[in-house]
Amino acid sequence: MEFSGRLKTVHLITVHSLLWAALTALGAFRLTPAAGVEVIPWAQIAAQGVLLGLALGALGLLAQRTGVSLRLMAFTAGLIFLAALMAQIVHPWVPYLAPAPLAAALVTLFVGRSMGVATNLLVAFVVELLGPPLAGLIAFGGGLVAIFCVTRLSKLSDLAVGGLEIALANALVYGSGAAIWGGFRADSLLWATLSGPLTALLLMGLLPLAERITQKTSPLGLIELLNPSHPLLELLREKAPGTYHHSFNVADLSEAAAEAIGADPLLAKVGGYYHDIGKIARPEFFLENQQNGLNPHDKLAPSLSKTIITAHIREGIELGRRYGLKEDVLQFIPQHHGTSVIRYFYVKALREGQSECSIDDFRYDAELPKTKETAIVMLADGIEAASRSIENGSRLETLVEEAIREKIEDGQLREAPLTLAELEKIKKAFVATLYAMKHGRPVHIPKIVK
Repeated sequence: MEFSGRLKTVHLITVHSLLWAALTALGAFRLTPAAGVEVIPWAQIAAQGVLLGLALGALGLLAQRTGVSLRLMAFTAGLIFLAALMAQIVHPWVPYLAPAPLAAALVTLFVGRSMGVATNLLVAFVVELLGPPLAGLIAFGGGLVAIFCVTRLSKLSDLAVGGLEIALANALVYGSGAAIWGGFRADSLLWATLSGPLTALLLMGLLPLAERITQKTSPLGLIELLNPSHPLLELLREKAPGTYHHSFNVADLSEAAAEAIGADPLLAKVGGYYHDIGKIARPEFFLENQQNGLNPHDKLAPSLSKTIITAHIREGIELGRRYGLKEDVLQFIPQHHGTSVIRYFYVKALREGQSECSIDDFRYDAELPKTKETAIVMLADGIEAASRSIENGSRLETLVEEAIREKIEDGQLREAPLTLAELEKIKKAFVATLYAMKHGRPVHIPKIVK
């Protein structure tokens, strides 16, 4: 574990060193419409390099503190360099048109809000070094608006509105700056304004590429996965209807719990929809899909039944990748069971006289939940299945309490970043949602008194 941490630190330092070298080299010259390439004096290059090193060092510390992966750090570094390159190329001919807020928006979407704000500061600093006067201030203001816009992104029209908001912010910053320091030009105001819609268009076009690079799904992609007409959900409904309805109930429970603790309710809901897609391969071996009381496990040895049941993890991952699911959604498949015990077959083995078998022989060989959302789906999965045996809501609180305590005692939540206070909120959200699910219509329609 310690060696792995040191290796990650070395990788992060390498990424930052490459970005520092690239930005320093980029700042070693200026493009001008009249003279072409203008080389910067060495003293100025060295000064820029020192300032960039300090800024990148702060970004690296934040990345390490927040646990940003190497993939996402490289993604962030690439966006920062892209923003600087666009500013270097575009600004000499069309000042203020370069879509600097693009980097902050994409980093906020795929890495996190804190890294998005830090990226915005760094991009604004670099653009100020490389661009015309006020370029950094405009980039900073537009970037803040872009960060706010993507945090509420839920449909394509939000991007269009965000582009207009960035345009307005850029225009106000340029107009105010020009009024203070002078040098107002109508064409520069136009280019600064057009940078907003350009940022929105590029953001819309780059979302699929960013998803592929980061292996994370954007909010728009998650909403698309919630569509019941998605091919994978249609296949689940056709092949394993019981699992399909179970998954939708798990999704509702997970969404409510995620909202209660401030986790990502959209991701948790999608995870609930797709966590059991591996059952499509052999649906008849799972209780919710069995009909007429026929259970194929009755004729199988417990060890073979365990192998068939646990195979739905591997088969689910393979199927999900075939249908283009990203890693942030795929992680729900191996993590929703963790290493929990399949008690039914363990008890069956003991009853059949296999006293030498160990309880560990009947555990899932999968991953423990590592995020709040995957831990929530693990809890919701077991609780939803157990709640089906309860006709009314009289024992729901006890059922939820026991289910969560069992997962804690079995060590299934030891890698999940959940506090006891959050578990209490999750418990209350589960109970409230289950009560709503169990609430039926009146048996007798009241008579109308004339």
